[in-house]
Amino acid sequence: MVMQAFGPYREKVELDFTEMQNQSLFLVSGPTGAGKTTIFDALTYALYDGASGNTREKTSFKSDFATDTELCFVELAFEVAGKEYFVKRTPAQRGPGKTGKPVNVLAQVELHLPEGQPIT
Repeated sequence: MVMQAFGPYREKVELDFTEMQNQSLFLVSGPTGAGKTTIFDALTYALYDGASGNTREKTSFKSDFATDTELCFVELAFEVAGKEYFVKRTPAQRGPGKTGKPVNVLAQVELHLPEGQPIT
């Protein structure tokens, strides 16, 4: 998973969950405010277009530390039944325009399915 300007993470952050593929249980730990819930928000947003709980809205996902020239997004590559999928979601936000001036950017989703698979 890759996330940028998402929650407390201003910079691009890459998390490789394949390192835990043979584990049935793993722990996400850290001090309060470190961004643990943000990791689950990013996963949930990528898959379901929402937050992992009821206390956050997707309109608040962009990092308070990011500027209007940095886009907030989440990319997730995953495998189900031996087939690879990829999704990238970008929430509505202020972002860079074509002339360099900040503009309102609409939410976007990019989905890649295994060849021949229908979107359901």
